[in-house]
Parts: sequence; structure tokens; C-alpha cells
Amino acid sequence: MGLNMFIDFHTHHDRKSTDLINLQTLHVTPELQSESLPNTCSLGLHPWFVQLETWESAWANLVVLAKSTKVIAIGECGLDRNIDLPMEVQIAVFQRHIELAETLQKPLVIHCVKAFSELIALKKNTKSSIPWIIHGFHKKIEVFQQLLNHDFYFSLGTAILSDRSPVIQAIATVPNGKFLLETDDRIDVTIEQIYNRAATLRQVPLDTLKSQLVETYHQLTSLS
Repeated sequence: MGLNMFIDFHTHHDRKSTDLINLQTLHVTPELQSESLPNTCSLGLHPWFVQLETWESAWANLVVLAKSTKVIAIGECGLDRNIDLPMEVQIAVFQRHIELAETLQKPLVIHCVKAFSELIALKKNTKSSIPWIIHGFHKKIEVFQQLLNHDFYFSLGTAILSDRSPVIQAIATVPNGKFLLETDDRIDVTIEQIYNRAATLRQVPLDTLKSQLVETYHQLTSLS
């Protein structure tokens, strides 16, 4: 892996470029086949799409698919207080992801909305050893600092493009090795734009940022 690569650590789009590592995220269904997996991907059960009637069969499929070398990370998965799925079900599904990520020694990519206290409690109680990476983080510096104190990692995205975003302070100060960058579901934004903005906010040359994030990616995804 060259140091002069862009890494889109969390995207729902299949972008291809010779200088891009594109970690495409897929929500696993009972029907998803291994032949359909992109060459580099992350697999999980997103809480938005978990169905009480089918999630166990989807989970069984995930356990099989996640063993593939194409699967770099587990998720996105997590907790969301803005949806109707009962929190106890969300926690049960999330705990399965934690166990799978531990077994396979692959990092965990997390979706979290208004449930950071539960997330921190789970991390403490499970004594998980693999990296927990919160994707799309855009909260205030106080929440960021609390998560950083509990050894969370961050995947930062389009929120850093806005001067009014509270995460601006976080991207400027987050330690090297604790973050990556992403486009998520946006088709109107490129990872190059995210990188250029992050380099400006961190006051480092673009090539320096690229090499730093390649090293971070390698550390987070070469656990076993």
C-alpha cells in the first residue's frame, strides 16, 4: 500500500480509482451473496434496517460473509435513539457485532445517535480489545473529548466542510492515529474535498495527511 493514497473509510458508493482505497459499507440481508461483495468492504446490520422478523437470519449470513478477506471491518452497526426499534434489541444486536469483531480481530464501525452514554458503558463492560470507530462524528468538543478519553477512534466526514460545525475543533486537534476520513452516503462530495479541508484545518500539507492516514488505516485493519 503506497503512502500517497486517499482512503474513504466509510462510503455507500462503489468508487474506483488507482489512488483510492474505497471501504464500501453494506447492510447485510439474508440474501446477500459473497460474489456480490466489493474488493474492500465493511459489513454489518445497520440499526435503521434491522427487522425483528429477519435479523437473526441476516446475522447468520453476516457471520459467514465476514470471514472473507474482502471484509476489512465490521459494521456499520450501533445505537440510535431516533428510531422505533427497541433499545434492548439494538443493544443485543450490537453486542453480537462486538463479539464477531473480537473473534475476527477486525475493527468495529459504529453508528451512534443520542446514545453515547450507552456506547461508552458497553465499551467499558465488554473490555473490547479491537478499535471502535465512530463514523460521521459531528458532535461538540465535550462529547469528542469524552469519547477520546475512552479510546474511541473517529471517521470524520462532510461535517468538517461547514465552518459552523462543532466538529471543526475536533478535526483540528484529534491526535494522529485516532481518525480517518469518509464521504458516507454523499454523492456530491469527493474524498479529495474532505482531505483538502482536513489538511487546511490541521495545518499540514495534503501529502503529509495522506501518509498519516494510510499508516492509521494499516494499524486499524491489520490486527490479526
